[in-house]
Amino acid sequence: MKRFALASSLFFLVSGAALAGASGTMVEESGKQFPAQLLFSHAGKDYAMTLTGTATRKKMFIKVYAVAHYMQDAQQGSKDALLKEAMTDGKAKQITMTFLRDVDAGKIIDAYREGFKKNATQAEIQAIQPHIDTFCGYFAKADVKEGQQFILRWLPGGVVLTNVLGQDKVAITDEIFARVLWSIWLGKDSIVNTEDLVRAMIST
Repeated sequence: MKRFALASSLFFLVSGAALAGASGTMVEESGKQFPAQLLFSHAGKDYAMTLTGTATRKKMFIKVYAVAHYMQDAQQGSKDALLKEAMTDGKAKQITMTFLRDVDAGKIIDAYREGFKKNATQAEIQAIQPHIDTFCGYFAKADVKEGQQFILRWLPGGVVLTNVLGQDKVAITDEIFARVLWSIWLGKDSIVNTEDLVRAMIST
């Protein structure tokens, strides 16, 4: 059963992509709403992204956060094709996490470090370890309250932008780092159901 429903407007097809009206939102299974479309500007360039799906991160059956995935120029296709595209550099992508409970910074950092370890080879970990340390440092004082958000953006060229509780952090530029980070949610060892994160774009 689909884990999301369209609110405010109905989806329609434009040039093979599933789009929603400007006021359109999707409601994730926890009840959190995410806009169906995003506009974002960085370094003088504008990016339009479409919501490809939502999921819930659970730990021991406890709901931790609702997560939404967006992608630039998202086109309908098979689950495998969509996941491959989401894991490939070249299109702007975004992961938005809205927390469903309070979580302390130490647990967040531990979870990220575990996620990197599970989704990278030893050689990759060695290559991107400085970036991992920098990234995890962004959350050192990020004790999260219910309803607060983290936003991650992967822009072409392996540029990763991180927004922690409304504060923008220094960009990290490394395609391997970007791919491994995205693998935490969209890779083969994902912590959520990967199909949910691309479900809105899967061809029927």
